[in-house]
Amino acid sequence: MIDIRSKQKLIDLLYQSGAIDLPKGKNENRMPYAIKLQYLTSQPKILQYTAKLLWSSIKKETFDLIAGPYTDIPLATTISLKYNWPMIFIRGERKKYGMEKLIEGSYLPGQKVIVVDEEVRDPIDSLQLLGRLEGSGLTVVGLYVLVDRVAGRIEEIRKRGFNCEALISLNDIFVRLFETGKISPIQLNVAKKYFESKRIASYI
Repeated sequence: MIDIRSKQKLIDLLYQSGAIDLPKGKNENRMPYAIKLQYLTSQPKILQYTAKLLWSSIKKETFDLIAGPYTDIPLATTISLKYNWPMIFIRGERKKYGMEKLIEGSYLPGQKVIVVDEEVRDPIDSLQLLGRLEGSGLTVVGLYVLVDRVAGRIEEIRKRGFNCEALISLNDIFVRLFETGKISPIQLNVAKKYFESKRIASYI
């Protein structure tokens, strides 16, 4: 989706912000990383840079609206404000008051929508969100996320007929951190073995 230099800069910024955390140790059964994308809410410059990179990809599509899941409104909102694009957001459940809407914002049946999220945490949850849009008469053009954890989650979305793209992957992150000396050969090896044990595709 984006060029290698943009990927590298994004990974550097995420690491500097604390959004990428790498616990030290040699335990191969312990997850060798933690990605805390909620940190972006407190990092407006990084949030804007991420929005810029996502926009460079989604602007190639034909769509009417940007949608943000209730769990990731800041990223979608930043894109909406920065590029003056209408936005709606998807609730996790119906409100218990008012009109009990699942989709908040102004929209018309038949409009095309791009969904922006931090990552695919659970394919079932993501598919439910996309289903809520379709159930409201909207057409989902694609789901664009910041990080692909390369555990088959994005592929699962694609198998259901939805376009799904990510700016960076775990492989991109570990390669960059190793190249810049942020992790040691031991940490890289622990990551490789962890990925193998979880059957996560790895190119590091």
